[in-house]
Amino acid sequence: MKVLVVDDEKIKLITLRDDLREANYDTIAVESPAIGLQLVQNEHFDVLVTDLRLPKMHGIEFLKRVQREQPHIIVIVMTAYASVETAVEAMKFGAYHYIKKPFSSEELIQMLDKLKMLHGKSKQRSQLKVPMRGRSPYHHIIGKSQAIQDLFDLLENISDTHSTVLIYGEHGTGKTLVAKSIHFNNSRRYQPFRIVNCSSVPIEALDQELFGDKQAEGEFEQKGTLFLKDIDALPDTLQFKLLRALEGQQLSLDRSGQRNDVRLIAATTKNLRLKVQNGEFRDDLFYRLNVVPIFLPPLRERVEDIPLLINHFLDLFSPDTALHVAPEAVEMLTTYSWPANVRELENVIERLVTVGNGAAITTDDIPLELKLPTQVSLDETLSEISFQEIIRSTERELISWAMKKAKGNKTQAAKLLKMRPSTFRDTLAKYIDQIEWQL
Repeated sequence: MKVLVVDDEKIKLITLRDDLREANYDTIAVESPAIGLQLVQNEHFDVLVTDLRLPKMHGIEFLKRVQREQPHIIVIVMTAYASVETAVEAMKFGAYHYIKKPFSSEELIQMLDKLKMLHGKSKQRSQLKVPMRGRSPYHHIIGKSQAIQDLFDLLENISDTHSTVLIYGEHGTGKTLVAKSIHFNNSRRYQPFRIVNCSSVPIEALDQELFGDKQAEGEFEQKGTLFLKDIDALPDTLQFKLLRALEGQQLSLDRSGQRNDVRLIAATTKNLRLKVQNGEFRDDLFYRLNVVPIFLPPLRERVEDIPLLINHFLDLFSPDTALHVAPEAVEMLTTYSWPANVRELENVIERLVTVGNGAAITTDDIPLELKLPTQVSLDETLSEISFQEIIRSTERELISWAMKKAKGNKTQAAKLLKMRPSTFRDTLAKYIDQIEWQL
């Protein structure tokens, strides 16, 4: 059985971990509920042993969030406030049992032994559970395309190293997922995974967060993995400080400021090499960051992965139903260009699951904006075409598309666009000589 123990009492935590391992229980012990949540998102556990009083998160809230990730996990709560009310509250939210503090390791081992006997075949249970939850060593990266298979091969080679990684990709392509995958396949996986967005934090706060001050240490003086999003937005002054940190130089006059055992992963949506050529980014920092570059393709370039992603998000948002997407709807979703990539597809599937009322999602359920036959590129056209011209062009394209889909049936075409038949006929009359819809 694999056991996760979460308790902020460090001495007790280490003692429990060592005693459980000696009793042949595969045990991981952490002090922070946040790290505990990261672990259950990426690894299977049979049993969770957790205190009810935890820093920054109440034990009941932690219990509920863990069970959303692994619904069948067996939970034993530790409490120094052992009362009927406490036990009932914990069990109400799915705890199997509770154990009163102070207790000996032997008491907990006896409880685990009983669980092992009652629930037996824990190895088979684990093997059945992992595919059901869709877990993988790659933190929910889904795909069968050659680009994703190449990505898996690269991650296998680089994850358990110390090399700095620079991830390139459009918004929504999964840069954070890739960074998390690297972290959780590295020896640092039991340490924090921290994210700092360089484009959304004021420069003074960003300086303090990354490099610290007299009162507090910065991210580079911590352990674990540091993921810097939008690294291209890092101001010039902080680019120099980041370079010094990567070179292991002193960051502060008041502390040694040496870089601790932190692995840096950065990400950008820009062509960073071009920004270097234009003098917008330090070349020496670029080469320090670009040790292992990873390029994530946009979703439109790996359309064979879209059906897999659709099923993945259906399992995520509707795990207890037989809801599926009809083949015609899958085809429609596959032909859409997905400018916001996987994130946009996830949002669309969540919307369809939320508002749907049938056993299948059909083409009628697909949002209208995804049915547009062409996408207007505002950056390219607004300087030359007026707002009214864009509206008329889009309206004409929609009418033409609906008439083609309805094979000339005006009533059916109006339904496709969710328009009144009379309004549709009036609109059609404006463009009757400009559209091509006859088959």
